[in-house]
Amino acid sequence: MKKLLVMYFALAIGCSAYAQNTIDTLKTDTLKKKRILIEDSWSNKKKKAKTKQTFQKFEHQDTMKVEFMNRDVVKAVETEGGAKIKVGKIGKFAYQEGRDTTKIRIGGKQINIIDGWHGTRIKIEKVHPWDPDQDKFFMEKEPEFRGHWAGFEMGINGFANEDYTGYSYDFMELDMAKSIAVNLNFLQYDISLQKERNTIGLVTGLGLEWNNYRFDNDITLQKVNGVIQPLDLSVAHPNWDIKKTKLTTLYLTIPLLMEFQIPVKYKKRRIHMSAGVVGGLRLGSHTKIKHGGDKDKDHDDFKLKTLRYAAHARIGYRSLNFFATYGLTELFESGKGPDLTPFTVGITLVSF
Repeated sequence: MKKLLVMYFALAIGCSAYAQNTIDTLKTDTLKKKRILIEDSWSNKKKKAKTKQTFQKFEHQDTMKVEFMNRDVVKAVETEGGAKIKVGKIGKFAYQEGRDTTKIRIGGKQINIIDGWHGTRIKIEKVHPWDPDQDKFFMEKEPEFRGHWAGFEMGINGFANEDYTGYSYDFMELDMAKSIAVNLNFLQYDISLQKERNTIGLVTGLGLEWNNYRFDNDITLQKVNGVIQPLDLSVAHPNWDIKKTKLTTLYLTIPLLMEFQIPVKYKKRRIHMSAGVVGGLRLGSHTKIKHGGDKDKDHDDFKLKTLRYAAHARIGYRSLNFFATYGLTELFESGKGPDLTPFTVGITLVSF
C-alpha cells in the first residue's frame, strides 16, 4: 500500500513538472486570454505579468502556484522529505516521508503509515487544524484595503459655541432628541498606503447628509434686511396649535479620511479608526411648521453657508461603527445670523 501511495505522489509531482514545462507556451495560449496565470520559482526567471494581477511571493525555492482571476486555485511546495498542497477552498494536504513512517495529513486528520519489524501498520489520528499564523504557506491572500465610509447612518444634531450677540434670546435652542441626522454615503473609494499589508489607507467618496434641527421654541426663521431673525409663532399666529417646527438642510458630502485597522481575530475581524475632514455643498434647505392638521414649508437659503467643512472621526468593529462630526465653519454666513457651530454624533446602521 505504501508503494501505491508513493506512486500516487510521484505522479502528482510529475504532473507539476509537466505544468512547469508548458509555461512558455501558455504566453500565446487562449487560456491566458482568460487570465489563467501559472507561476513557479524553479525557473529562476524574472517575469513581469502583463496584467494587473500580482503574485504572492514565497520564501521557498520550490513553490508552484496556479491563479485564476487573481485567486489561488492550487498552491504546492516541496519541503524536506515531503510536500504541501492547497487546493482553493477544498482543502489543505501534506505529505511527509521519514525513515520508517509516512504521514499524510488531510485537514484535521493525519494518516500514519508505519513500517515496522512485524509489517506495515496504518494509524489515523486527529490533529489541530493548520494555523495560518504558524504556517504562512496556508495563509489566505490578503484582500485589498477596504475602508469604512459607505453605508446608511443616523445621528443626533446639536450646536456648540453658541453666540447670540445682537439678539434678545437664544431662539434656536434645540430639542436634541428629535434633531435627527440621516446620512446616505453611497460612494466610497479606497487608497492603500502600504505595499505588503492592508491596514492603513485613505478613504474618500460621496454622500448625502440630511440635518433636521427641531426647535424647542415655537419659532421659525425669516430674513429681515438680509439677516436671519426669529418669528415668534405664538404672536404671529396665536390661533395655531403648534406641533413642531424645524429647519432642514441637505448637503452633498465629500470625505477625506485616514483609516487605521487593527486585526484582532483571523485578520478579517478588525477594529477600525479613522479621522479627517468632510466637505459639504448645500443642495437645499427649508423650514417646516406643523400646526393642527396642516404643514407649512418655506424653501430658502436662510443665509446658510453654501460650502462648509467639518472635522470627522469614526471608530468601530466589523460592521458596528460610530461617528462624530464637528463643524469647522459656522452654520450661517458671517454676520447674517447667530454664531453656531453644528455637530453630529451617530451610528452606522447598514454598511455597504
